[in-house]
Amino acid sequence: MTTVHALRHAVRRARPEDAAAVSAVLAAAFTDDPVFRWLVPDDELRPTTNRRVFDLLVDVLAPHDDAWTTADGVRGAALWVPYGHEAMSEDVGESFGARMTELFAPHGDRLGQLMAAMEAVHPAEPHEYLWFLGVAPADQGRGIGGGLLGAVLERADRAGHAAYLEATSLRNRALYERYGFVAAEPIAAPGGPPLWPMWRPAS
Repeated sequence: MTTVHALRHAVRRARPEDAAAVSAVLAAAFTDDPVFRWLVPDDELRPTTNRRVFDLLVDVLAPHDDAWTTADGVRGAALWVPYGHEAMSEDVGESFGARMTELFAPHGDRLGQLMAAMEAVHPAEPHEYLWFLGVAPADQGRGIGGGLLGAVLERADRAGHAAYLEATSLRNRALYERYGFVAAEPIAAPGGPPLWPMWRPAS
């Protein structure tokens, strides 16, 4: 059985009224992320693009009610798709993909290539799927990321569920490894930075 580290920060499920703050903290957390730097090379444009992207992501995943944040104000957030669920319907997925391509213009083709690389290795076995986890830059390194992970990983352990994610940096990969995730060979879109598919087996 994989042991979940004791939570250092209290977390809670995000509420509808937290949507804007959750989007803002994730946008800030991924401003210097290698994948987002590749998708939006313009340093001045990236913060605005990231915010629009995460506004859309928070909205499209809201029906799952599986977004988590810190209890003492929104200092970090995690967006999960629960075990056994599809992220979105086919119709919603088509409009979501089109909108994301627009948001990443003029590099929308890069997003399509990246998504294809991710889908090619995505596991067929049911799992808890972590879409994004981020912590406000000023609060990073304080255990908040671990607390946000632990909320769902404890649920997964109780139910005997596996979990999956794609790490977008070596620093993130190291965090996830501390919580029982095992990295596979990295994947990448042509000319893009690596991502590490990571699987945490059922306990």
